[in-house]
Amino acid sequence: MGKFFKFIFWAAGAFVALFIALSAGAWIYISINYPPAKLKAMATSKLSETLKRKVTIGDVHFNVLSGFAVTNLHISNRPGWTNQDFVYAKDISISYKLFPLLWGQISLGQIKLNEPEILVERRGLNQFNFSDMTAGASSALLVPAQPSSYSFVSSAEAASDTSQPSKTELLFTIGSVNISHGKLVYWDETLKPAQRSDLTDLNFEVENISLIGGKSTFNLTTPFNVNNTAYQLALSGNYRYFLTSQSIKELSVKGTVNDLGFSLSGDALNMNSDFSPNMDGEASLDMLKFSGLVPANLSAMPKGLTLSGPAKVDFHLSGSIKNGLELKGTADASDLAIQYQEMFVKAPKTACKVDFDAVNLGNAYNVKNFHVVYQDWAVDGSFLYKNGISYSGEIHTQDLPLAGLSNDVPRLKNDKIDGTVAMNLTYSQLLNKPGSLKLAGPIVLKGIGFSLPNEPYIQNLNAQIDASYPNFKTVNATFAGFDGTGVASLLINVGKTLAYSYAFDLKNVNAQKAINASVDAYVTLNPEKYKDKLSGTMNFAYKGTGHGTAAAEMMASAVGSGNYSIANGTVKGYSAISAMNNFFKDKSDQIVIDSIAGNISVKNKVVTYTATANGKVGQVRANGAVNLLTYDYEPDMKVQCDIHKDYLDSDAIKGQMPDSVRDKFDINRLADSNGNVPLDFRFTGNAAQAPGVNCLDVNRLVNNIINSYTNDVTSQVQQQGQNLLKGLFGQ
Repeated sequence: MGKFFKFIFWAAGAFVALFIALSAGAWIYISINYPPAKLKAMATSKLSETLKRKVTIGDVHFNVLSGFAVTNLHISNRPGWTNQDFVYAKDISISYKLFPLLWGQISLGQIKLNEPEILVERRGLNQFNFSDMTAGASSALLVPAQPSSYSFVSSAEAASDTSQPSKTELLFTIGSVNISHGKLVYWDETLKPAQRSDLTDLNFEVENISLIGGKSTFNLTTPFNVNNTAYQLALSGNYRYFLTSQSIKELSVKGTVNDLGFSLSGDALNMNSDFSPNMDGEASLDMLKFSGLVPANLSAMPKGLTLSGPAKVDFHLSGSIKNGLELKGTADASDLAIQYQEMFVKAPKTACKVDFDAVNLGNAYNVKNFHVVYQDWAVDGSFLYKNGISYSGEIHTQDLPLAGLSNDVPRLKNDKIDGTVAMNLTYSQLLNKPGSLKLAGPIVLKGIGFSLPNEPYIQNLNAQIDASYPNFKTVNATFAGFDGTGVASLLINVGKTLAYSYAFDLKNVNAQKAINASVDAYVTLNPEKYKDKLSGTMNFAYKGTGHGTAAAEMMASAVGSGNYSIANGTVKGYSAISAMNNFFKDKSDQIVIDSIAGNISVKNKVVTYTATANGKVGQVRANGAVNLLTYDYEPDMKVQCDIHKDYLDSDAIKGQMPDSVRDKFDINRLADSNGNVPLDFRFTGNAAQAPGVNCLDVNRLVNNIINSYTNDVTSQVQQQGQNLLKGLFGQ
């Protein structure tokens, strides 16, 4: 045992002596043959040749124990690119291992860069401002095989020898590279406008850098800023790099961006010529857009479309730079919200899955196919995006149920929608040219039902909409609604402002339900004033136009006209009826009729109408207009009535007669042969306010009284004359 320890101590002593001798010898040799000025010149020349860049160095110092120290390193940018240094480092320290020199290999220990400044520019999928450096640098790392007497100095001299025998070996290994508090600016000029990312405190470390497949590990942390948005990046992983085949094996990376995790694992070939990955990964949609695998502005097409919230994507990355990188996988978009202008296409926290197969061709992004499953919806299609130029694609669906649509459109949140829709559409648009959008194909509606909170609006709507953007047209759509049936035609133009024209013909509908539904759809100010005023069975034919999607805008722009008829109806709730009924024996606020017929038109928020009502009380003829906002008569409403005398309050009418004819008023003498008495009204001001008894228009009635009285006087004079003649002539 003692001899063993002696041997150990002797070996250790010899090792220390050898280290001291080598260190002293190297220091003496380098100090004599390669003073700082010569080292600086050698380093500057060799780096400039290898990196194909102008390289300048402030000072180079060598210490046999600690290695090299370099100050003020400048590496210029790629010729023709931004006029700024590619790399600037104020302080660089390089340690080395002495003993590998014995067998002809330079083995560096740690390379440390303190607060370097780095500029990275991208002008294509594999076009960076350092792309032209990698091939030259790689070949420079291969040197002829050397004899066993190979030394540090001879290796440095051989590195400048351009002759390359067929058999080569790696020049050196590196224990680690450490970047502390660096700054990196990344310009991605493949985007329009170019996108800048700033890494303001880059800390990066790589352990065991090997060019022959040794396992290397790394970690990186840095805050960075993209388009004035702050992020925090952290990642770590390992890989094996093979210089001769320019490939990476067994890559495994995990990281986070603002606490959103991502991972990537697999292999990659042709790192310097035609990057060809075979990797599986998991990332968020935002991370894929940040990486460039998905176009950053893909979610803003068409204009008005926005995506918000995270989307987890499991993917496989394959293909190559030359033939296009292929991204194939599945996205879980449950937490993603999709909104188009004021309408949600998908609300957040709703299940949604997207299977896709896309190829990034550099100047185009081709989603060869996608399959979306959202709630009960399934949509298939394709999408081709040409960077900065255009996009196009197809959408195909089977019958999609609309039961959940009201949850995704805030304006319809209190409504009920059912039925199905099927689409087979093609679309395309030149970017930044809204007028170039093309959308064509059929949209088939089946069994559509649409109900407002309190009234059924439409049921069992069946139609085919022919899309030819910006126009959407349907002819003779059939539906049931308001206890009756209908036929409708509709043309919608979705240009800068949504505009529409329509025509419908309702048969035997419930007048109260139909009018109440229309009020709910259009009237925003005091809608209760217009509801529950009319009941009965109604036929209604109407044509109109308008624009906008908000109720106030639709009402303000509504223009149209039509005719209607109502059987077995009741008109009630209007102050005008209460005023008229002051002169009827029925003092309620309603009139019951057998039929009403008339015309109606809408323009400038004013509804103009005529009505002729017939019933057991007689006939009522009305014409006038009401402003839908102010509820004022515009113009005044005139009502002519021929009411059977049995339904009139004779005393109330007599009380409104002028003094000159009041004593001559006799309801029985004013009635015509059918027993009807003329009674007219005129209403002004606000339709919601009681007009008072002065609304009675007595002109026609007074004329009838005067005519009746004149006729009576004339008859009396004639009778007296006849009696006088009889007396004179005895006949």
